[in-house]
Amino acid sequence: MNPMFYGMVILLCWATAGVGWSQNTINNGVAAVVNSEAITFREVLAQTQMEEDDLRVQQQAGKITDDERKQRIRSRRKTVLDSLIETRLIIQDYKKKGYNFPDYYFDREERSRVRDQFGGDRQALVKTLEDRGITMADWKKNIRETFIVQQMRQINAKRFITISPHMIEAYYQEHVRDFLQPDRVKLRMIYLSPESGTEVEAVGKEVLGQVESGVDFAQLAKKYSDYNRAGGGLFQDNGGWVERDGLKSDLAEVAFQLRPGQASGLLSLPTAQGTKAYYILMVEEVKKATVTPLTSIRDAIESTLVAAESEKVQKDWIDRLKRDAYIERFL
Repeated sequence: MNPMFYGMVILLCWATAGVGWSQNTINNGVAAVVNSEAITFREVLAQTQMEEDDLRVQQQAGKITDDERKQRIRSRRKTVLDSLIETRLIIQDYKKKGYNFPDYYFDREERSRVRDQFGGDRQALVKTLEDRGITMADWKKNIRETFIVQQMRQINAKRFITISPHMIEAYYQEHVRDFLQPDRVKLRMIYLSPESGTEVEAVGKEVLGQVESGVDFAQLAKKYSDYNRAGGGLFQDNGGWVERDGLKSDLAEVAFQLRPGQASGLLSLPTAQGTKAYYILMVEEVKKATVTPLTSIRDAIESTLVAAESEKVQKDWIDRLKRDAYIERFL
């Protein structure tokens, strides 16, 4: 039958039923034609029905309006149809180029899906399919087509993607700021919370006096600090190492002026409750800003470039398949 006739029927059903379809339309309607193959509304609904049911519940609960529900359903159906069209084009290209993956590939995918999604319980699979109105044949077809699409994408990527050393080096130079390791200090801190007592400042001055007289900073932190007391006040992330933006600006200003082994004075900062908290900082080590060498991140850059090139190659390939195909949409 002429695809345009299907289109007229579908448009009539669409106009008279909002986003809903009659059962006859669902059973027999054509959502799109790709070359000589039809994509049915049933195939679209198989992927959108659960979301549509959820939107209906949200609308009935007053969380969204009926117009919002219809708009989101239309948008979702269009997205699914676009994906089905791409899948159909790729399957056709697979057949046209004479590929023929062995059946045991698909059997392995089925077993993997049953294991991962249903804990190996095939009866749970059967019940789920029955609840969703999906036949076993359709389920197997979906697995087969999904596998073919994945493999065809990989085949095209491998055929057309080559990452040269020059491309890696050029990317490194263009993004060198991304590989900058900023200044860092290994920091210990004695923090005196305003909640620890009314004489917090006096305690802070006493502790500072002990620091200045040479008492071990870590031992003082274990005795007095309200921050990481068990760890001797060592900054808790990254083994004590902290970058400038990992501290409050007032503390960072002081910490990054200290030399290794040097302690700060008694610092006070206001709290959100209008009280004051007190700090004494001590820097154990300092690491100046460095740039990660290319040799350490060459593989990571190559992976980034492969991913970017793969996306471009995939788009060009799909665009070419669409350009060379007859595609008629009725949705």
